Amino acid sequence: MKAENEIRCAYPHGGFSQMTLGKQHKGIGKLIQLELDRISAIQPSMEKTPLALRLAFQRLHFLSWQERVLLLENIHDMEDFLALGLAEIESFLYRSMHARPLDMGKIWEQAERDINILDRLGARFVCVVDKDYPPLLREIHRAPFGLFVRGDTKALNQASVTMVGTRSPTSRGLYTAQLLAKETADEGIVIVSGIARGIDAASHRGAIQSGAAATIAVLPCGPERVYPSSNAALAAKILDCGGCLVTEYPPGVSLDRYRFPERNRILAGFSKLTLVVEAPEKSGALITAEIALSEGRDVAVAASCLGSSRNSGADALKEDGALAIKAGAELVPMIRCEYNGI
Repeated sequence: MKAENEIRCAYPHGGFSQMTLGKQHKGIGKLIQLELDRISAIQPSMEKTPLALRLAFQRLHFLSWQERVLLLENIHDMEDFLALGLAEIESFLYRSMHARPLDMGKIWEQAERDINILDRLGARFVCVVDKDYPPLLREIHRAPFGLFVRGDTKALNQASVTMVGTRSPTSRGLYTAQLLAKETADEGIVIVSGIARGIDAASHRGAIQSGAAATIAVLPCGPERVYPSSNAALAAKILDCGGCLVTEYPPGVSLDRYRFPERNRILAGFSKLTLVVEAPEKSGALITAEIALSEGRDVAVAASCLGSSRNSGADALKEDGALAIKAGAELVPMIRCEYNGI
């Protein structure tokens, strides 16, 4: 491995005292960090990296995307990949891994199956260094190494707003979500949501009703299914209208509760602004808003839902300084200005 050899060349001699070894470890750690910073800065092309290899690395979820790209500069084919193990990865990256022992042969077989499933679905795998990868998503902490995308990938690089809210909204909340989504999409802004029941589904429907911009649904499961299944018809409409279904999870990944807050970081990462339409206390939409704020993004609430019986969470956001939005057109200058400045 190239980087590993460079590190060995930097420290070729042995017989160090404990103090010297400590300095050596810090020095190697700094070299690795410099390499990871380089990866973040230049985002090296992976066009020549075989798809199976990229898909295999997608399943190494305990590594950051920068660590995976760094490894892929030195791992070129199936033979290299199968020679890897947890110990080799730890040695190369110079840190301990809190992960189960790896069956690299099984992972490679899964990657080859993933290719067949993507072909059947007409889906793509978009890697973090690819030009189609959402630019704002790449900036977040723990950005996904890659995304499985069904549908038109053009929307991934267009200005967007993320709309979230409760699965059990009031009639006012449903009406407001669909109206604000339509008004925003009318201005050419992509609507991103999670295709859940309630506010999410209404937001997607508003964008579809507009027809002027696509809508993106971020799934908490693999690309071969839609959750909830009751929104399968909505997912089909999203695809028919030029939108896409997106997930970081490979085919066959089970639907577990912890995947929902993980999915929320992607929802927040897609856009400069997250709009919480209607959300009670402890709503998952508030997790998305919290992540957005932690990433330096803006959070707004729907003015017409303030004070509703299902909106105590969004009411609290308003009290903390979130902007109250009355119409979709109010979002446009903020979103387009920030997006064009990337």
